[in-house]
Amino acid sequence: MFGEGFLGRGATFGADLNLLVQIGLGLLLLIGMVFARRGSYRAHGACQSSALALAIVMTLVWMWPSFHEIYVPDLARGIANRTTVAVVAHATLGGAALLLGVYVVLVAGTAVIPPRFRFQNYSAWMRTLLVLWWITIGLGVLTYWFANG
Repeated sequence: MFGEGFLGRGATFGADLNLLVQIGLGLLLLIGMVFARRGSYRAHGACQSSALALAIVMTLVWMWPSFHEIYVPDLARGIANRTTVAVVAHATLGGAALLLGVYVVLVAGTAVIPPRFRFQNYSAWMRTLLVLWWITIGLGVLTYWFANG
């Protein structure tokens, strides 16, 4: 995954692929939102949980190792520039989005979460998560752009 990329920005193949996958997952979340608005909750759940599962896989397989290998040494040395700021913002919001996504899926699709910790207003939580996810995608695109420009 560290070979030459295909988007012409000087990034690796894995970075290019991850960028496109993450944008695709964001679009899948929007498709899931349309399903929910139309009352197709099974299709909505399939879209949202599939997007979450693939985002977790891409985070564990690509983003976390890249963050640890490329940016942690710079951060440990106190290097702060537009790329490291974008990376930290992306990682922080992305981590929050993933955790919130897991919580929403567990509340909406299972009985694992005890009743006192379950939310009742699904729409507000899911809209908040969708906005957070798209902000995270935007920060990821910004990180990609800064790191490979």
